[in-house]
Amino acid sequence: MNWDDLRMFLAVARAGNLSAAARRLKVTQPTVGRRLRGLEDSLGARLFDRLPEGLVPTAAGTELLPLAETMERSALAVDRHQASFTQDANGVVRGVVRISVWETIAQFLTDHLTVLRGRLPEIEIELAVTHVQADLMRREADLLIRECRPDNPNLIARKIGAYSFAVYGAHDYVAAHPAARGEARYSQCAWVGYDEEHAYFLNHTWLAPRLQGRTPAIRVNNGIILQDAVRKGAGLGVLPCVTADPDRALVRLSPPLDEITRDLHLVVHRDLRRSPAVRAVSTALADIFRSEAARLQGQEPFPAIRTHSMGQIRSLG
Repeated sequence: MNWDDLRMFLAVARAGNLSAAARRLKVTQPTVGRRLRGLEDSLGARLFDRLPEGLVPTAAGTELLPLAETMERSALAVDRHQASFTQDANGVVRGVVRISVWETIAQFLTDHLTVLRGRLPEIEIELAVTHVQADLMRREADLLIRECRPDNPNLIARKIGAYSFAVYGAHDYVAAHPAARGEARYSQCAWVGYDEEHAYFLNHTWLAPRLQGRTPAIRVNNGIILQDAVRKGAGLGVLPCVTADPDRALVRLSPPLDEITRDLHLVVHRDLRRSPAVRAVSTALADIFRSEAARLQGQEPFPAIRTHSMGQIRSLG
């Protein structure tokens, strides 16, 4: 039995059509169709019925599905264990490590890529920037950086730090809107926030009740764009200190908001923690986050940062 054929079968069963399965597998639609027909011929059974709602497994397909899923789990486990052999005969750690992270922390990590590469020159780093948690079971990533600890016993998490938010505005906007300097900011100033789909984000859930029924005048689905809009003077925003404090165009209008300071966890699959490359990157990341703890929590502004205090703009350098 060819595992690749079964992999095609699983993709079609999950997607419900050939084109979506092909996109997921990164092959052409004719390839999926040909491999599926070959599998049906080898089994002597039709695996899908073509219905208006798409391809639906037949009785034979339904019977095959759990068996194919068992093979998939085994193949993925082999793939994860294979990653443990990434050290050459001279003891040099090599390989590719894919890190799944959302845009704010990805922005923080890009400041440290030179250090990371200098420390691990033979390891290639891939940053997968997404709001959706990658599936470590399916090897969509090797490491996750997330706020919440996973409840899957196969995933191991370690706390590597915490990060905080504060209220910010552009220099020109704050100068033109005196209300930005006090509590009246929530009723008298324009705000930049997240759209409805991303309203669960921490900075948005903190801001929403303070606007007392008002909605942000500008709504986005990406933290980098949110900060850029605040920088351009579209309104005030609740931003991560780690990316907003170094931004010369912004004025910090509040201390770090303790209510929405959140822990950061580095997550790895149990099978991958023995991989020399994954272990080396995990250690390097933990060291980076530890050394930057004050910056992440907004407690150690850069010399170039300006903050608002007692109605005055003063330099902290």
